[in-house]
This record gives sequence, structure tokens and C-alpha cells, in this order.
Amino acid sequence: MNELEAKQKVVDAGIRLVESGLIARTWGNVSCRISDSHFVITPSGRNYLSLTPSEIVKVAIADLSHEGSIIPSGEKGIHAEIYAHCPSVNFVIHTHQENASVISAMGLDAVPASPMYPLLGGKVICTPYALPGTQKIRQGVAEALNSATGNALILRNHGVVCFGKDDSEAFLVATQLEEVCGELIPSQYTNPLARKATFSSKRTPIGFLVELPGGEQLEVDMRETVGIIPRDLAVHLTVYQKRSEINFIRHVAAGNVLAFSQTDRALRPLVDDFAQIIGVKVKTFTDNPKKIAAALKNASAVFIEGQGALCCGANEMDVQAVEMILEKCCKAKLCGEFFGGAKPIGLFDSRLMRNVYLKKYSKQIG
Repeated sequence: MNELEAKQKVVDAGIRLVESGLIARTWGNVSCRISDSHFVITPSGRNYLSLTPSEIVKVAIADLSHEGSIIPSGEKGIHAEIYAHCPSVNFVIHTHQENASVISAMGLDAVPASPMYPLLGGKVICTPYALPGTQKIRQGVAEALNSATGNALILRNHGVVCFGKDDSEAFLVATQLEEVCGELIPSQYTNPLARKATFSSKRTPIGFLVELPGGEQLEVDMRETVGIIPRDLAVHLTVYQKRSEINFIRHVAAGNVLAFSQTDRALRPLVDDFAQIIGVKVKTFTDNPKKIAAALKNASAVFIEGQGALCCGANEMDVQAVEMILEKCCKAKLCGEFFGGAKPIGLFDSRLMRNVYLKKYSKQIG
């Protein structure tokens, strides 16, 4: 395959990753082999929905050197290890898909896979935890490849890497791995809960616009709300007043987020995209607007006891990512009780990833 064709395939695969829900924002990466010595890969911190072939970066397998001024994905080393170890592999995708990410937090050495999934080779090895983009995570992949019998690896507390002879096979591996991990997750780890009434809102020049549960909209003028705003909207009002960086709020009151909010506990990162995008801890409060607004200084979400969570961000895309990751991490925490507990990422590593995200990566995405 020539370089231009490979770059277009990577662009198309990036869009497919986002649309399939296998990643949030730019979390994950895609590459395609173009020769025995080089591959092309998605750049660092770019929106996959607007990528062009000219932004895809050519990287050398041997030493990770790259061409041009655009920085390739920080996980290029993982891709290079796979291409060096597996001559028949021509396409690699790294995802943070939900079920596999949940299983990545369970501390397992490997996940069994039935013969129904031949591309998984009978089992999928789980590599030791390491910070993303480091030599340690690359070494873990290299060691796992020596004993791997299929086309996927689970990266502990991080995500998965899937590979194949072409893009179609790599995506099929990701789909099959998600099914296998889903079969491991007990259906009874949380009781079905009725969805509660929720509100989404976005900042306007004079206040904020609320999307009511029935689809109706209500515009709130923050200059004229003293003593008259409904209790359910008081939190939104206070957050917009106290947190100028927040322009969009979604109250998530369903699924694992709602279930976890009833435990009256704080949630720490079980997967590292939680540490990066959401923060080092999400606290639980009663519906106290001032305390909730204060907690959102250091996190992108907060639980309201028994009522779900507020997911917040500068725009709707940010909030969608927060919601997706929070749901995944709540699922991992609740599911972990059936595996003897899911251990969170260390506080030092969590803080480091959060700081790097805020100071560098989020600005690249923006």
C-alpha cells in the first residue's frame, strides 16, 4: 500500500473509532504499515473527525523517528513493537472501549476467549500497568507479544490494542474482544434503576438555556433569578456563576452513574482517561449548589447523592467525553466487587496525567 492510501485509511479509521464509541475525544490511536521499515499514525491531540491525510505522520519502526513538524501519537512505541514483532500485521488500533477497559481494571493476567473468536487466540493477555506514552508501557507490550496467541492485548487500567492484516480485521478483533469482555461482566452487579428526570444546560450571554426532560427549553436570565429559580436548576445557576470555564452541564441520571451515586462514595480513576479528562477524584454531595460548584474546580464531574452526576465542560463535546468515561469507570468500580475489588491508579500517576492533560493536551485538542 502506498503512503497516501495508508494515510487515508487511517483518517477513515479514526472517524470510525469515534462514531463506533470505541474512544472518547482523541483517546486512542490508529496506524497502518507502509513498508518493512515505516508506518503512518494519527497525530497527538487532534480531533479525529476533522483530520486530513496531510496530518497523518510517517514513523520509523526501528527508532520512532518521524517526518515533518506534526507530532505523532505518544503511543507510537506500542505500534512499532507490534509491527516489529508481527510481520503479517498491517493495521493497529488502540481503543478505550467500555467492556474491555472495565476488565482492564480487574487485575487479571489474561482473559479467556472461546474458539468462537479465533482472532483472539484462546486468551488475551493483560499487560502490567504503566503510564501512557512511556517506555514501560512499550516494554510491557513487547513482553506480552512473545506469548500472545491472538491479535489483541489488554493494557491494564488503560485500554486495549488490536491488530490485523488490514483495517477490517483490526476492527473485527476490537468488536470480538468487546463481546468477550462483556460476557465476563456479571449482569447482576447492579440492580436495574429507573432513570430519573434530568436537565442539560448551556451558557448564554445573559444566563443559560435549559433542555427540560420532555424536550422543552427554558431560558434563564441570571440577572433575574434571585429566589425564583426551581431547586433542580439552582445547581446549574451556581455552577455558571462560580465556574466561568464551564459552558455546558449535563445531569446524568441513568445506568452505572446513577447506581454508583447511591453508594455515597467518592470515585477515583480506575482507567487513566478518567484521571486525564475528569480528575483525580469525583466526590459525592447532597444537592448543595455551593459545595458542588467548589468541587468542580478540580474535577469535570460531581455525584449528587442518589441522583446521578453532573458532567461539565467547556463545550458539549467535552461533556460527552466526561459522561462516557464516568459511566465506564462507575461500571468498573461496581463490577470490581465481583473480582475482589478494582484497584485505582496511584495518586501520583493520576495527578501527573491530569496536569499534563490540563497544561498541554487539552489545549492541543481545543
